[in-house]
Amino acid sequence: MSTETTGQSDQKLLSGRFQRIGVFLAIALLGLGHILSTLPEIASPLSDRTCITGSWKLALILTHILIFVLIPIAMNVFYRTLTVLQASNSAIFASQLGLSLIMVSVASEMGAHVTQCWYYENEFTMLNFMFYFFLLSAFALWGDGLAVSNTRGNRLLNLIFALSLLVVSILYPLGDITANSSYKIPIYIALTLNFTVLVYRGYKLLGDDLRVLLFPFFSVGVNLFFVFLLQAYGGDPYTDPNVSLNALFHILHDLIGTEAGIAIFTVLVYLKGREAAAGSLN
Repeated sequence: MSTETTGQSDQKLLSGRFQRIGVFLAIALLGLGHILSTLPEIASPLSDRTCITGSWKLALILTHILIFVLIPIAMNVFYRTLTVLQASNSAIFASQLGLSLIMVSVASEMGAHVTQCWYYENEFTMLNFMFYFFLLSAFALWGDGLAVSNTRGNRLLNLIFALSLLVVSILYPLGDITANSSYKIPIYIALTLNFTVLVYRGYKLLGDDLRVLLFPFFSVGVNLFFVFLLQAYGGDPYTDPNVSLNALFHILHDLIGTEAGIAIFTVLVYLKGREAAAGSLN
């Protein structure tokens, strides 16, 4: 599967891919440090703000907690499949690290929702930035673990991903200062690039299986559809609250968007691993 064989990667504790991961994290953490020193601790006061409570709040919590069940399952499936496909140890490590950072990202997102009383609103906060920061890092590392070969193009992409984190780290506080949500556009561009590379590498990993397109269809397409509905009909927690629609669209954007896409990708990788394992026995 990879030009860096398992045997070769085992000879060095710090393989080339592991070193690239270290460089990526070092550059990325410079951006995170910048944000930690510049963003305000509290986005907005909770007084006079509508909160989501009762059954809607419980449903939102359960929906977000589901990712902490789904991701460990995905980590196990990807670990076993990449092992069967004879991926290098460093590739398996990168995929595992990327998947684990998705849970860090969602934990940050949940913290942001708590500060908002679970009423979804597009704000500039430290927790909101950490959600995007760790999600960008997760996609970059997850995708790196699925790369078929260690090419110069792949190394260049890793550098671009790291530098993009620095760029969004610089622009995000400016969005907070100017109250201009357009400063989040570079985040969405970086996410699109990261996710596109992840899907393509997943496509090649699965043997050019077009079913992998169901992954972006749900995790991006369906997800963004409900985010659009949230922005259009979710109301404002201070002046025009709409608790039921805000909670409903928020739940659906996670449940049948992000989480459904990850579940489908995991199933496809599981089937690939089972097929490869059966083939090795014949």
